[in-house]
Amino acid sequence: MENMNNDLKMSGSGSSGGGKYNNVFISGSGKINGNLDCVYFKTSGSSKVIGNLKAETIKISGSSKIEGNVEVKDIKISGSTHVIGNLKSENISISGSTHIDGNLYAQEVSISGSINIGKNCEAECFNANGGFKIQELLNAGQVTIRLGGNCFVKEIGGEHIDIRVHHIDNSIFRKAIDKIFNTRAELTTDLIEGDDIYLQNTNVNIVRGNNITIGTGCNVGLIEYKGEINISDSSIVKDQKKI
Repeated sequence: MENMNNDLKMSGSGSSGGGKYNNVFISGSGKINGNLDCVYFKTSGSSKVIGNLKAETIKISGSSKIEGNVEVKDIKISGSTHVIGNLKSENISISGSTHIDGNLYAQEVSISGSINIGKNCEAECFNANGGFKIQELLNAGQVTIRLGGNCFVKEIGGEHIDIRVHHIDNSIFRKAIDKIFNTRAELTTDLIEGDDIYLQNTNVNIVRGNNITIGTGCNVGLIEYKGEINISDSSIVKDQKKI
């Protein structure tokens, strides 16, 4: 990035116009009115960007709202973030709570908190530990999900798909809690399609792939497979067909 202005720092309550900056630091309550283009954006307070945000690195540990699209190389969220538009990143790490109204495009997605995506999620690698909701398609080469709550996605497509209960939620203590309160960590989706698929605690209408393993706690409408299939006795599969 060229022709950057000096750093922008907000430690109290204030506002500033958009523009190009080197580093942007917000530790109080700050508002940026307009598109923001910077190298480094860090907020540990309450921030709002009324426009698009473009940066090389973004770190959010407070509460942030971006009323536009976000384009970044690396973003780490440990607070609460709401993006009105799309988010495009090479690497995204979420340990807090994130809501994206549009699409998420990334190379590497790592989630240990919660995320709600209003449209699609496209990535090379998607790793989730916890809960998430994706209203449309999750498309990734490698999908690894460790269920730690209720998860929902309209459809999943990928090469290698591995969905299991998180080891904490698979403990004897957690199983007892789930039985008492009639809750469990599970994924609900219409379609899962991939080459190699392993599922646990998954409610799905159609599973389509090459080699498919249905582990414990699944409820499947139809399996269409080309290679090998293995089904746990504790799961329900209504129909299966080799194609």
